[in-house]
Amino acid sequence: MSDAMNGKTVVITGATGGIGFYSALGIAGLGAEVILIGRKSERAQEAAVRIVKETGNSKVAHLVGDVSTLAGIQQLANDINQRVSQIDVFINNAGYLGNAFRRNEDGIEMHFAVNVLAPWKLTHALMPALKSSSSPRVLNISGGDKPTAVDVTNLQAEKAFKGLITYTHSKSILEAMSIALSRRLESDGVCVNIVFPGRASTSMTQSLSVKGLPGPMKIMMPFFRIFFREDGGKSALEASRSTVFAATDPTLEGVTGRYFDSKSNEKKLHPSSYDDRVHRQIIDVIERL
Repeated sequence: MSDAMNGKTVVITGATGGIGFYSALGIAGLGAEVILIGRKSERAQEAAVRIVKETGNSKVAHLVGDVSTLAGIQQLANDINQRVSQIDVFINNAGYLGNAFRRNEDGIEMHFAVNVLAPWKLTHALMPALKSSSSPRVLNISGGDKPTAVDVTNLQAEKAFKGLITYTHSKSILEAMSIALSRRLESDGVCVNIVFPGRASTSMTQSLSVKGLPGPMKIMMPFFRIFFREDGGKSALEASRSTVFAATDPTLEGVTGRYFDSKSNEKKLHPSSYDDRVHRQIIDVIERL
């Protein structure tokens, strides 16, 4: 175990499996106190035990939380604030990929609820702990493919639900929201950046079905099954490297509003992600909810 992150506290959602788990593993290996967030207590505990065993870092804990509902987001924020008074790095890693149109108990489309609304609300709810850090970072983990345009008239799949494309669009919305958030929190000294870890075989990607592929894309299902077949965590480990970099690299201290690709290289997002009008419309929807 290295001591590069000794004295730092890192909180990461969706950390009990896949890219989130390996991100937590890599960060814990650098000596940070790591709080894992997962939906199931047993799985979260198992992940924490494994990380302690593999890194030798005993400063690993877990909390149970569900970011798919407004009540769940608020409860998780309360639990995190009770557990830690300072957060140096907060990683919004939890994501949702659905094969059918679904709303949560609040009537919010699930991709928007988990992939956009939860990161916004959790970050704001954890601001006191973030501001207690001398150099706080927030990382929002993107997905899908290369950055694409945000359609502000289709934030909750109002036009049509298209499975994988709806998921990818929700991540484009997340990217634009993250730029808006970075501008809003800059005066508080809180840095917000976006990371694209790349594709990996995880329980989420393996859950993709023919139903979740729109139109002609259905013929690509055999390819997806091969690409996302179980690989013992190899691809998830590789994909986690960009998150670990953005969370821990000292050269990123004070850097905000940036996007890093799967190779940890800074890239530009789609122009719509920097558009103030797009930001206002996304935030208007969030605040109404």
